[in-house]
Amino acid sequence: MRKLLLGTTALAAAATLSANVATADVSFSGAMEFTYSSKDTGVASSGSSFDSFASDSDLAITFENKTDSGLTVGMVQKIETITAGDASSDEAYIYVKGGFGSLSFGQDDGAGDQLTRTASDLVGPDALNDGGGTVIGYGVGGTTGNLADDNADLIDDINDENAITYILPTMGGLTIGLSYKDAGSGTGSNADETVVAAKYEFESGGVKGALHYGNNSIGGATAGAGSTNSNSMAIDITSGPFRAVIAKAEDDVTTAITTEVTDYGISYDLGNGITLAAVGTQVEENTGGETSDITTVSAKYNIASGLDAYFTYHDYDYEAGTSGDTSDDGSWTHFTIKASF
Repeated sequence: MRKLLLGTTALAAAATLSANVATADVSFSGAMEFTYSSKDTGVASSGSSFDSFASDSDLAITFENKTDSGLTVGMVQKIETITAGDASSDEAYIYVKGGFGSLSFGQDDGAGDQLTRTASDLVGPDALNDGGGTVIGYGVGGTTGNLADDNADLIDDINDENAITYILPTMGGLTIGLSYKDAGSGTGSNADETVVAAKYEFESGGVKGALHYGNNSIGGATAGAGSTNSNSMAIDITSGPFRAVIAKAEDDVTTAITTEVTDYGISYDLGNGITLAAVGTQVEENTGGETSDITTVSAKYNIASGLDAYFTYHDYDYEAGTSGDTSDDGSWTHFTIKASF
């Protein structure tokens, strides 16, 4: 991260626009991932190599002021580029922090994304939890089934969408957050979302841990339509070089169909910049017998300050049930280099 302090010349110029301009901290941070992926699928696809390159870069700019009354006021603009020539705004929001907690307005992660956990957090980027490809449903022509996701955080959450989020100050290890998103003003835009999430941190001897919970209540898209829900709970324990996470989530795909995800994993810090992890994941829907069982192993190596290498291997067994998709039993491997600044 790089920080700048706006100089007196710039402040003097800005003062002609506002008499209340204060000295501002400007922070720049960025990261880029380059990934090689190789898939070994059990579904025949003539002419496919199943190998690919991908990259993902992020640039975040943060402006922050501290007021005389003790408040911290800031603005964040995050730009993401996934494909060449396709830079887009990923996050754009303002925030106010103080003794009351924090409020954010705009395109930011909701309280559920900030406070819930999944065992997939233990493995590297471009794996299950980071958009690097899902190992649920690899039938010919793509997924047509009802499995909503492949990790057990709050599956249907407010994620970089225009919303209001309030995080209360931590009290006795307990942090509570609330988010609200208005889906729009049209007749088919009534699926407003209300997220309630919490994290309770505790420590006993050499063991540190946290309990996580999140719930998202989503209204029906049209007047009279049924509402849906998504929820997640997890426990995250750290003791010395070991960290373990167990999480369970449910998501209403429709008012009649629900996806359930359970994942559990452990990581071990070997020292010398090397961390190993293993995660097991079960995904199933409640009506048609569609399931996916996934075993993941991962290794992280810190090459230098701000430079990391990740190796992640998924072995999956997808059963299509009555979804109309095609069952598949295969594997997916990711190798990622990540630079952070």
